[in-house]
Amino acid sequence: MPSPSEPQSADDLYATLAISAEEARTGTSRILTLPDGRQLPVTLPAGIQSGQRLSFAGQGRRRDDGTSGSLQLTITVLPGPPPGGAPGISSEENAPTLLSSDRLQLAAPVALASSLPTAGQVAPSSSQTPGPLSQTPPSPPPSWPQSAPAQRKSASPRRSLWLVATAVVLLVLISSAVLLEQHLQQTQEQASATATSAAATAFVATRQAGAQASVVAQATAAAQATASVIAAHPNPYPPGGGRLVLYTPLSDEHNSIGWETGIHCTFRSGAYHVVSQNPRFFDHCSNGISYSDFTLEVEMTIVAGDQGGLLFRGADIDNNKYYLFQVSTTGIYALFAYTGGDQTEELTRGVALNYERGLGQTNLLALVARGSSLTLYLNHEQVVQITDGRYRSGQLALLSVPLADGGQPTEVAYRNLKVWTF
Repeated sequence: MPSPSEPQSADDLYATLAISAEEARTGTSRILTLPDGRQLPVTLPAGIQSGQRLSFAGQGRRRDDGTSGSLQLTITVLPGPPPGGAPGISSEENAPTLLSSDRLQLAAPVALASSLPTAGQVAPSSSQTPGPLSQTPPSPPPSWPQSAPAQRKSASPRRSLWLVATAVVLLVLISSAVLLEQHLQQTQEQASATATSAAATAFVATRQAGAQASVVAQATAAAQATASVIAAHPNPYPPGGGRLVLYTPLSDEHNSIGWETGIHCTFRSGAYHVVSQNPRFFDHCSNGISYSDFTLEVEMTIVAGDQGGLLFRGADIDNNKYYLFQVSTTGIYALFAYTGGDQTEELTRGVALNYERGLGQTNLLALVARGSSLTLYLNHEQVVQITDGRYRSGQLALLSVPLADGGQPTEVAYRNLKVWTF
């Protein structure tokens, strides 16, 4: 794909082809399916390097004069497994080709227990009994219920379960990616001639173990949207612009590949449910993708309990470094910066007037993060705009957040998530 300073031709297609380290060393062949259904055999020589570009004349979009642009193919070499191979991991032979001008995003999967703090303190270890929660943020007006930063519980019990299930989950993700590719092939063959360009989002998830930083897992998944879908969903939040890179209804795991599932993260009744069973801690669910400058929009319904919201720019979730926005059934919201350990800073707090209050009500939550500027919206109305530059990129997650004082087990359903990147 072209560098930011290199001009793009409207008639050219830009794609990224992900191959394994072994394929790069020995050479390989692939058959690429172009947006209009054409199939292009590609042979890669031994010793090809990550970032190397290949140009295929006449394989781009057709011009009015009957000629065609070119296909600009950039090679990405994925990290190889440790010597002997990782158990339960298949080769990257089916890694997706991304027909997009966006960069391939690499991120570590959310392998920790997705439960974080609701009282501004670190939870005790598994060998300790949690004590009463302390109230750390500034006191709100007398009519507001107390809402403290969410408290994170120890990730150790759920981390061990994740490691036990890693191989099975990865096999399911890789199988789902193959099924999705077959479905997209059929959809493209039936699409009209006007929907001939494609956009893609993908994640290649890796996790490193211990000081040796050996790779213990790799997974890839891709979701594609036609040009008509992209055109039908422009970024509605100021200053607008950006490119739609993720659009998922979050109705089931088949159209939401990559979103973690488990006790606290489930697909049910046409929505993605985030559940906090322990009212003293909040939980988060993610797809493992990191973003820098982006706009996000998602429908949120608090099914039971207290609060929902977003964790974003998770620079180091394991060590409590991220932003967290929470909003309750009454429309009271707060934005926090978690700065490591048990340190939490409240950035702002208020009441959203344009908000549907109560359980079972659906509200539209949106975030615009550009550089150090953070702007949050509820039902298209701006409620927060601050400048804070401590975190510039990282993972995002969907939340269920019990209140710190007298909180209840909380369940929040999310639908129709969109992400535009700049």
